[in-house]
Amino acid sequence: MNFPETPLGYYERTSCSVQWLEFNRALAAELSSGLPPQEVRQLFSRIGAQVATALPVDRCDSVAELQAGFNSRWESISWGFSNLREEADYLEITHACSPFAMAFGPVSTDWAGGFFEGAYQTWFVSQGIPVGLQVRVEASSAADSRQIVLKLGKQP
Repeated sequence: MNFPETPLGYYERTSCSVQWLEFNRALAAELSSGLPPQEVRQLFSRIGAQVATALPVDRCDSVAELQAGFNSRWESISWGFSNLREEADYLEITHACSPFAMAFGPVSTDWAGGFFEGAYQTWFVSQGIPVGLQVRVEASSAADSRQIVLKLGKQP
C-alpha cells in the first residue's frame, strides 16, 4: 500500500473529538438496538452519498489523479485516506483511518462499509463510470472499520 503516513501517526493527529464521543457511542447503541442492520447500513450509504456530494471531486483523467482527489477531500475533513489499485476486472479501494472505529465503537463496522460504498459510488458516478459498475465492501475487510477494502466492478 502506498499511504501518505502510518495509521498510528494519522490517528494521533486526528483522533475523534472528545466532545462528541459519548454522544456518538450512545447514538450507535440506539441505532444498533432499534433498527435492523441492513437498514442502518443503507442509512449510512445515503449519508456517505450526501457527504460525497457536498465534497465533490474534480474530473480526473487517471487513477492517480482520482486517488489524489479522494485524499484531498478526506484530508479536508480528517477522515483518513485511500489507496486505489487497478486489477484486471475491478478497481480496489482501500480506505484507512476513518473515524468510525473511534467515534462509534465496534458496532459501526458494517455502517462504515455502507458509508464508504455510498461516498465512493457517488464520486465514481460523478466521474462518469459505466452503468452497472458498483462499489462494494470486500467481505474479508468487513471486520475492521479502521481499514476498509472496497471494489469497484460488476456485481453479481
